[in-house]
Amino acid sequence: MQKVTIIAGPCSVDDKNINEIKEIAEITVRDGEKLKKAVWGTRVVGLKSRTGWNPSGFGMGMDHEAIISALSTGDADAIWPSMQIAKQIVTETGLAVATEIMLQSVQLPLYEKIGIPNGKLLAWNPATNQLGWPILETAMIAKRNNWLVGLKNPKWIGEHLNIVEDPAYTKETSFEKQWQGSVDYASPADTIVLIHRGVDVPDKGIYRSPVVHQSAKRVKNSAKRKYPNKDIRLFFDPSHSLGPKMREQIPAAIVDALKLRNGEEYLYDGLLVETGTSTTDTEQHITLTELRKVIDEIAKFRIIMERE
Repeated sequence: MQKVTIIAGPCSVDDKNINEIKEIAEITVRDGEKLKKAVWGTRVVGLKSRTGWNPSGFGMGMDHEAIISALSTGDADAIWPSMQIAKQIVTETGLAVATEIMLQSVQLPLYEKIGIPNGKLLAWNPATNQLGWPILETAMIAKRNNWLVGLKNPKWIGEHLNIVEDPAYTKETSFEKQWQGSVDYASPADTIVLIHRGVDVPDKGIYRSPVVHQSAKRVKNSAKRKYPNKDIRLFFDPSHSLGPKMREQIPAAIVDALKLRNGEEYLYDGLLVETGTSTTDTEQHITLTELRKVIDEIAKFRIIMERE
């Protein structure tokens, strides 16, 4: 049975929202006669890939000072603040941690150093960075730790939305070619998670980045055909798709997306949603109450992955 994996947490982690993450960890859902923990993992992002660098560190994440110090002094062995939080969360709650990786050769060995367990880390590339070699580096390190590699889709699609969303459209777009190329670089890893976060197009209206479910479906199916022995999954990221102007519609969009089919299976295997409060992008977060309601709604038609 195809289960759905839920990852929820703040855009960026800090000392003020740790308790919210612990609340998220306690959310349960009924499975027959028993209650089970409904949230498999949480976001623990300490360094943000903003469009422009702010030397003051504002909006760049709680690890900004640590990475600037490491780059200035050459000391790459100091554990970053968010990593200490990640270790605490995994130890105390059993949640997996999901995070954006900018500096593969620095960040990932530090996660190894602090002992993030096998299978308890999902490391993804920034949507603005689609270079293959950093993805390959992430995949090689993930392989030796049984971690998951997340691949955010490229932001630019190269076609109008009405064209690529037509189920009859079969031509490979530049978006799909780039995303599939990322899968090739990530192929040393055992588990590859395609993360659909929408695209940036002129006709996007009030979306932050409109979704292109059909394109995501084509990439997922192509990747599964090319790598039949790999665990290829597709997650939906509604936060970066609907954004702040459509925040109120995010819960309904989640339910609708998780109902989409891909032949005899569901299209989406998981959800990555910003939840609670954060110093960055809080205006596109859903509340913990909304998350609970969404999970209850999902459980009516999907089996939710229980974390170990």
